[in-house]
Amino acid sequence: MAARVLALPRLLPDLDAVNFARSLHGFDLAAQAPHFPGYPVYVAMARLASAAGAPEVLALALPGLVLGAVAIGLLGLVLRPYLGAAGALVGVALVALLPLPVLFGATPGSDGAGLALLVLAACAVLTAGDSAPRAAVLAGAVAGVALGARPSFLPALLGLALVVPPGRRLAAFAGGGLGVVAWLLPMVALTGPAELLRIGSGFLGGHAGEWGGTVAVRPELGWRLEHLGFDIVAAGLGLPWPGPHGDSVALRVARFLLALGFSGALVALVRAALRGALSTGERRVARLALAFGLPYGAWMFLGQNLLKARHALPVVLALALLVAVGGAVLARAWTPRVHLSLAGALAATTAAVMLPVALAQGSEPAPAALLVSHVSRTLPPAGTLLFTGEEARLFEHYVPHYRAGRPATGEQLRREVERVAAAGADVYVTSTAPGAEALAPHLEPVSRFACDRRVRSHAHDIVLFHYRPAPPATPHKVL
Repeated sequence: MAARVLALPRLLPDLDAVNFARSLHGFDLAAQAPHFPGYPVYVAMARLASAAGAPEVLALALPGLVLGAVAIGLLGLVLRPYLGAAGALVGVALVALLPLPVLFGATPGSDGAGLALLVLAACAVLTAGDSAPRAAVLAGAVAGVALGARPSFLPALLGLALVVPPGRRLAAFAGGGLGVVAWLLPMVALTGPAELLRIGSGFLGGHAGEWGGTVAVRPELGWRLEHLGFDIVAAGLGLPWPGPHGDSVALRVARFLLALGFSGALVALVRAALRGALSTGERRVARLALAFGLPYGAWMFLGQNLLKARHALPVVLALALLVAVGGAVLARAWTPRVHLSLAGALAATTAAVMLPVALAQGSEPAPAALLVSHVSRTLPPAGTLLFTGEEARLFEHYVPHYRAGRPATGEQLRREVERVAAAGADVYVTSTAPGAEALAPHLEPVSRFACDRRVRSHAHDIVLFHYRPAPPATPHKVL
């Protein structure tokens, strides 16, 4: 909780957060308050926090903060009978302290609440085989509710069904149906069946084939592999990654030690699995992690926008559980004092790697928010026109008296910029505007707003340009 409070941002960071902020005052998918698929479970929790008096950013982050604390505590209780004290400590410490769960556990968005509910669903499924059939119903219901908080976790939630014993799967699916109906019916009632179908089909079509960052939009294999690796390894786990990052020597050593600990635990897991030396509890936890981690990882690679590291959260959770199983395997070779000390050292190293990015997110607004603040302090609203990317929604939210447009294509950007510049407007363009590079001969850099890519993988570097139209051609003198 302390780590997530340190990472709590002061301002809304992006378009998605603004859409969620708009939903605090009225649920309207047609007005993108929020955008489809609506995240009704998360929005309901955030609106409760807002009604209780929480300010905007805190109201949107509170569901993730509170549910995260509950999920982490329950995870420890559930893992201990399967992995022992050392394995449970490793699993809980990683879920609590790895960089990506901390950053998005405090972000004003649905990711933290969705991850917490995924953890709760995994805990319920893990214990469903040892309890009465109603435990399977409960596990399915939690998974159904989790789908209403973070619909993109569907492949992971379906994967959990593979771990439910065959005799309990019907009960689990019945519970899942109840969980889904609990949020789907109110959303249909608020939006209307026909309108919901129209909005949903338009959003899914655009996400799949125009702007969603799927493999259909960005099919380059090298690009996708590099971003997938960065999202999981660097942003998710905090491990070393090529490129200049400005890390201190102590931080580089901590990242190396963390990589060493993870590698040792995973090697121990693989060796024990190949020898058939895993205990029944270790096998169940490992199967659980693979059952939801592999389907979701495939979906992330093919169907998600890899520029946004938050999509790696279920994969990071699966890896944390696998490392915990490996830690439990290693613990059998040592005395309790030694293996608990090593588990504690791994937790401390994870915290050391996480702390700088948590402090950075909590102390410095996102580059898009810094852009809005800079423009409002330095440029007059009258006569100024901006062309941006997703930051246009932040301008609309925080400084609506500034005119900021988000063109759909580079060609539209060029036409609009030339038109308003010719009419006498003072035009500014950001590097995130579609097709901004085509205007490079006429763009003069004004300011740059950047943060560590591991803190914010998407739009972590934004440049504000002043547009200088080409001077009119001088007519030739006729002799």
